Amino acid sequence: MTEPTCVILVEGDAELRTSLANALGDAGCTVATAPDGLSFYRQLSEQSFAVVVVDLALPDQPGQVLIDYARRQTTSAIVAIGARSGVEIRVDCYQAGADLFLQTPVDAQELAVAVSSLARRHAQLRAAAQRLVGWRLLVHRRALAIPGAGTLELSPRECQLLDLLSPGAGAAVRRCELLDRLYARRDESAERALETLVRRTRRKIAGHHPGPSPILTQHGVGYAFATPLMRA
Repeated sequence: MTEPTCVILVEGDAELRTSLANALGDAGCTVATAPDGLSFYRQLSEQSFAVVVVDLALPDQPGQVLIDYARRQTTSAIVAIGARSGVEIRVDCYQAGADLFLQTPVDAQELAVAVSSLARRHAQLRAAAQRLVGWRLLVHRRALAIPGAGTLELSPRECQLLDLLSPGAGAAVRRCELLDRLYARRDESAERALETLVRRTRRKIAGHHPGPSPILTQHGVGYAFATPLMRA
């Protein structure tokens, strides 16, 4: 039997909070609710959630702050909801770490389907990560030890990229941080160089490891290594 999706809904409006929580519950989710950021932080410290749903207009702080915190501290999928949906608002949400933005008033059925879809996708990524245990970055040798496939020689830049991703253990490293550390600039040529580097490193790993790539793209955020990468 499939476990119900565990969701936390952060919504300042009591009537809307109850309505959306009921809709998610009817869709088979286990729902916790929070009226503000303080309650959200407390519950997040006590329990893990597959999906976080955050309204941008909270009484104590902007929803983007909660989104950024959830992205840094958890592996949850994140849905942002808000009354305004201009390009700047949506971009701000995605840069903070949201996977999806929905404009209010939110259609309850659409929210329930989106939550289920995101939870399923993130569960697949976590399952893939569990199959990738045992990776080691041999920094001084500039090599990557791949489970069951020996070691792979790396270029200095490839080794530096994986070294920057290694502390994350599945959490994304922001694109701007990678640009600063790898190229000391954030211009268009550096952006292209980073994309080329990631693509080349993925291709090199794929030649020795035919499974899913351990280098994940977190859209609007940056890149992550899907499993703990031990630095040796």
